[in-house]
Amino acid sequence: MAGLRKLVLYSVNGVSTPSQWAALEALATSEEEFAKRRRQYRERRDLLVSGLNALGLECELPQGAFYAFPNVQPIHKESRQAAEILLEKAHVAAIPGSVFGAQGEGRLRFGYATSLEAIAGGLEALRKFLKK
Repeated sequence: MAGLRKLVLYSVNGVSTPSQWAALEALATSEEEFAKRRRQYRERRDLLVSGLNALGLECELPQGAFYAFPNVQPIHKESRQAAEILLEKAHVAAIPGSVFGAQGEGRLRFGYATSLEAIAGGLEALRKFLKK
């Protein structure tokens, strides 16, 4: 128990040094820079979500995350199988929705905290796969 208490104390109760440095950097960042980054992430989100919807993978617009969560049942009804199929055949990585609970089944999580080029490339790979 002594070891477990130390683990909890140093990992949960205190703020780590890297987190403190990150907070200082955030406080020193200008509002213009934050606005620029919000625009960039909005552009990435919109590209991914519109692309998924255009491919027939119904996807709502995320409101507060860096992930899209489309319905991939046209690929496979089970999200783990859908993720495996896309990785093997389209070379597109995604996280099965089922790992987020029963409500995630039939969906995949695609991240958009990456470049526009990577998102466009992933959508093109999906398009080619789905056209087969």
